[in-house]
Amino acid sequence: MSQSATFGAVAPEASPRLGYAYYVTFVLLFAYTLSFVDRQILGLLVQPIKQDLHLADWAFSIVHGFAFAIFYALMGIFLGRVADRWNRRNLIVIGMVLWVLATGAGGYVTGFATLFLVRMLVGVGEAALSPAAYSMLADYFPPEGRGRAMSIYTSGVYIGSAMAFIVGGVVIQAASQAGQVAIPLLGVFKPWQAAFIYVALPGIPALILIATVREPIRRGLAALKDGRAALPRSDPAEPAPSLAYVLRHPGVYVPLLLAPGVTAMVTFGITAWLPATFIRQWGWTPGEIGPAYGLIILTCGIGGMLISGFLADWLTRSGRLVGSVVISLAATLVLIPAGLLLAFTDSPAVALAAVALTTFFLGMPVALAPPILQAVTPNQLRGQVTSVYLLLVNLIGLGCGPFLVAFFTDFVFHDEMKVGLSLGLVCALAAALGAVCLAAAIIPYRKLMASLEATAPEAA
Repeated sequence: MSQSATFGAVAPEASPRLGYAYYVTFVLLFAYTLSFVDRQILGLLVQPIKQDLHLADWAFSIVHGFAFAIFYALMGIFLGRVADRWNRRNLIVIGMVLWVLATGAGGYVTGFATLFLVRMLVGVGEAALSPAAYSMLADYFPPEGRGRAMSIYTSGVYIGSAMAFIVGGVVIQAASQAGQVAIPLLGVFKPWQAAFIYVALPGIPALILIATVREPIRRGLAALKDGRAALPRSDPAEPAPSLAYVLRHPGVYVPLLLAPGVTAMVTFGITAWLPATFIRQWGWTPGEIGPAYGLIILTCGIGGMLISGFLADWLTRSGRLVGSVVISLAATLVLIPAGLLLAFTDSPAVALAAVALTTFFLGMPVALAPPILQAVTPNQLRGQVTSVYLLLVNLIGLGCGPFLVAFFTDFVFHDEMKVGLSLGLVCALAAALGAVCLAAAIIPYRKLMASLEATAPEAA
């Protein structure tokens, strides 16, 4: 049964052509990739920024995490509501202009305050992208195709991070040998300052491509009755779709919104502190750890995402209502021993193997969280639910992940050389909490999905 039928009358227009739908998917992927390049490049710049701006680990974690996450999350709630009511393509364009300019401005920062400000503006701009993008993809694809489409889009998390580490590592290494970098019309910069400007430049062609995307017809809208939207149930007094719908199903939404947040502490903890771990503990350079970690992201991370998307779509076609949640749970459980391996190894080769294992299985719950939520959410709420999901991913994952690693390093172990131990322990703990949340969601999610399937014929 199609999910569009689940949420009421489908627009009479034919579904978009599959070829164009995938064109839109890859354009959005390009934008999402650049957004992660812009936010993750900071992970390679820990040492030079700390040295030039005189920052401790905990202060750098505030800039890397909270400065971005708080404003990304708070603006995301507002912009998710805008995405449910306004032209989503135009919202993405406005956000991109802001975050590209703010990223380039990172080349001119002179201290903690100015770096905090530009990272805040990057967060505000990027908050416009995913609520609008996930909502658009849900309208461009039927339920049995959303897993693949959204896993392709979500792979921008790993493609962007990989590009930040591979290209950033090479650029920083080359620029460091020259000492200063002269950019025509813009000035002379230190290597870490020039890195911000270089990663901002691809935003220009991305904006041109986004302008070619058409706003899709909204599908799966709740049926209208007396001018008000109502969920497709037999009771004509059913209230209009609002976030109250989420509150009526806490057993589904609470664990499914918390799980990506706590699991994201693994993602953002590693991207923030893995380079520092190898630089401090094993004497690697940014030009060595950047490409090595970037290659792991490109192969293991994207591989895990795409495999989980295809597997989830197959389970959906087979009628397994909770298949995506089970895949996410199984993958999250693997992250616990992988984190402990990273924490206690004294070999860089074993550490990279642990990171590769973590990256592969982490890609599965990361890719499947959006389609899991979209499947039980009416069209009029998809942008808002996505914004809540992103709020928790960023407040918990980005806000707490890098900070907790720095907290353990500075205030528990009192030794910056033990950053790898801190990183591995935080990853294992976050994975355990994420697994608990996913396990708690399975039975309520199955019941809600079965209820929606049962009401679909009546709604149609």
